[in-house]
Amino acid sequence: TTSGSVTNISVKEVGMDWVFGTGWSIGDDVAIGTSATGVLYTNITITSSNKARIKADVNISGGGIQLRVGGVSLGYFYDNIDYVFTSNGNGLVEFVGQSFTGTITNISVIEITDDTNLPRINYENFSYQDALGSEEVVNGGFDDGGANWANIGNLAVFENSSVIFENNAKIYQNVVSDLTKTYNIEIKFSSISGNGIQLLVGNGNSFVSYSVSDIINNGNKINISKESFIGSGLLFIYSINSDTIATITSVSVKEYLGQEVVPNSGCGSWLFESQSTNLITQSELFSDASWQRVGSITTTDNYTTSPSGQNNATRLQWTNATNYIYQSLSHVGSNFTLSIYLKSNTDVSQNVRLFMDNGAQGQDVVVTTQWQRFEFTNTTTPTQSYRNVGLIKSGGQVGDLDISIWGAQFEALSYPTSLIPTSGSTVTRNQDVCTNGGSLATINSTEGVLYAEIAALANDGTLRMIVLNDGTQSNRVGLQYSSTNNLITAAYDIGGAGQASLNYTLTDAKSFNKIAFKYKQNDFSLYVNGIEVATDVSGNVLPANTLNNFEFEYGDNRFFFYGKTKALAVWKEALSDSELQSLTTI
Repeated sequence: TTSGSVTNISVKEVGMDWVFGTGWSIGDDVAIGTSATGVLYTNITITSSNKARIKADVNISGGGIQLRVGGVSLGYFYDNIDYVFTSNGNGLVEFVGQSFTGTITNISVIEITDDTNLPRINYENFSYQDALGSEEVVNGGFDDGGANWANIGNLAVFENSSVIFENNAKIYQNVVSDLTKTYNIEIKFSSISGNGIQLLVGNGNSFVSYSVSDIINNGNKINISKESFIGSGLLFIYSINSDTIATITSVSVKEYLGQEVVPNSGCGSWLFESQSTNLITQSELFSDASWQRVGSITTTDNYTTSPSGQNNATRLQWTNATNYIYQSLSHVGSNFTLSIYLKSNTDVSQNVRLFMDNGAQGQDVVVTTQWQRFEFTNTTTPTQSYRNVGLIKSGGQVGDLDISIWGAQFEALSYPTSLIPTSGSTVTRNQDVCTNGGSLATINSTEGVLYAEIAALANDGTLRMIVLNDGTQSNRVGLQYSSTNNLITAAYDIGGAGQASLNYTLTDAKSFNKIAFKYKQNDFSLYVNGIEVATDVSGNVLPANTLNNFEFEYGDNRFFFYGKTKALAVWKEALSDSELQSLTTI
């Protein structure tokens, strides 16, 4: 006699794989304990001696839980569980009720392995800034009428949250108590005219003068980094003479903590490099005896901040065009690359020659006021039985040479790799590898998209591959830098037989390019930087669940991908043309 409808019928098995002892029952996605004294348990497999992490959301209104794994007690818990343990090979996981009343859900046991060997992160084009501590000046904004400042002769006028300097006015404050530290000083002006401002830091430093034009060109402020207070923590501010009129709006003194990366100033990428050895034995200390000097060359260690963000760059000064600095290296062969970071210490560019083979081979470079890594590769048979590598003035240099230097490297490759620091001997860096990079759950063999934003390290005539495969080289979906310069290839192979091979010549393989390879039965396409550059409408695909592995090589420990990777993704379905265009647009 019922009138109505029935819908959304569902029958689900619950509590499977779990055994519920005395006081335990199954609820709506939870295990319920009612004064439980029995055991709630299941069996899982964990490799013996490996670590694992067990987690569970526990809501307790009475009693507690003893947790056992492999028969070993991990302790008693009265709240959520998050515990790392070492397996003894028995995967029995038991929650033993201690008159427990409450619920348990979201139980997970994850084995912790180290079989994923991720590469280094490469930070490119980042800017650095001073990292500063807390403010040392009391009332640096003068909003209390200068109560914390001493006014010599009462010539300075404090008003409107500023101080006005006229007629040789002088103010000072004891700003720091720790004289072992270095500080950053910043003084901001709203207006200034006349001859300028002088500072006296501590009681042992001489005056430092700043002209009006210097202050205006620096954004109406004085900024001194890494300043030491010698003798005392006093900071004096003077007008140079009576014709100077200036209004100072703020004075700041903060501890200098070093250099830090400016947020969002660059972009990181995975860096895969081949094994390489830095044959230069002192990559940063150029005053060391291993760096031989011909003629009079002055070195000043720790002169300025290097590209590493540390104050460890060396100053080099010399006048005579025939003077040079070098290391003598007894390594014979071809395919050698010399790379050095250089920066001009003056406001003009300077001309330097990088040389090897005792000067027989070299390259002239222009050193500007910005740090730059200069590189020179010699792929010819050496004219010497040894390798002298170093720096000399180039023919275009007029006058003195005054440059900062850091990060010298000499390696037996046709291209430079990232710096391998040395401090007394050669150092070898192992090749970068990435294993266990993917699984069946993220890969579809019948259709999908392999996407990467990548850059090659060099056009060096070698194959370098990124592939989805079944653990062999026979069945694969891959992207590869070809042995032909700037050529990118996307390939789909079944049993070693090519089903699709799409090629495109990049403008520059060493620059980052966004590349997507779509694969589907009789539907293959290659997109580069927002453009469909190649297609193939005839080709088979593998059966489902064939591809289950991701590697940065061919599949048999060959053709390793040496390059930079900003982004990598695998789609389990073939994306539309508009989606592929959007995905790869620069």
